[in-house]
Amino acid sequence: MIKISSFLNGKNLCNIFASAIVEKINELSPDAKTQISVTDVGSFFIVKGQTSSEVLVNPSNILSEIYNKYDDELSKTVRVIDTIFYNKSFELDFLHLEFNESIKERKLTSLLTERCNQLQKKGLYLNLEVDPINNILYYDLDFNKEHNSTMIESLFSDFNCIKDDFSQKIFISDEFYGLSNDGIKFYHYLIRKISYNLLLRGFSNESRISITSDKKIEYLNSENINLILSGNFILSKDMLKSLILDNFEFRIDDLRNHFTNKLDVADYFINPEKSKVWENFIGTSDLILI
Repeated sequence: MIKISSFLNGKNLCNIFASAIVEKINELSPDAKTQISVTDVGSFFIVKGQTSSEVLVNPSNILSEIYNKYDDELSKTVRVIDTIFYNKSFELDFLHLEFNESIKERKLTSLLTERCNQLQKKGLYLNLEVDPINNILYYDLDFNKEHNSTMIESLFSDFNCIKDDFSQKIFISDEFYGLSNDGIKFYHYLIRKISYNLLLRGFSNESRISITSDKKIEYLNSENINLILSGNFILSKDMLKSLILDNFEFRIDDLRNHFTNKLDVADYFINPEKSKVWENFIGTSDLILI
């Protein structure tokens, strides 16, 4: 089941909100390490986590700023419980990351997200759960807006559309978006870069990758990291693994130099078809089959 939302709704909004809080903390405390999550329980948001910063931020104000930028009517709905712990000394040292994607799912997600965003401009905030195998699309509207079901069904005419009730569902931000732009965050970028190249270069139509290590990240390199590939590839997994380890940097200092641009998270969900920081940047090797 593929889950998709308008960019100011569901998991997308949780991710945008989490990222905005991290950016605000790092604006006030540039060297701060932060790890937070945002949970949407329907009637309010819960922000929890920790940061080494001593400077408090106001998540309610941050959410209001997000809403005011795109739909100021939503600022009346802001309800946030803030449980961030400040001045916390902590380390995110050990890797255990997994990332799965396919060409088909990427195209479908991009297309449906674009259509959701079209309806959002009309004041309709959608959450979708799509069953691509049986061609069924379940949808629900947030904020109890009046809607024309014909409009929704015509926009998603390639699916059998079924109105559903998602009011009891909980949405939680992904770890990636609640991390400060350092350390572990760069390995999230890296695993996406590897997956992007596998699909782009035609090694597979679907990639399932994990990178793990019990060593602290300052000691990681291509020789001591554990890289696991799953799926069907045109090369043996051992040969492909060797190519990846030879063509990508795994040292944290090199990743810091490569990923110099930050991800604009709101733009990521508004324009899913645009290139991302792990797709376009200078100074790293691409995966090339010789």
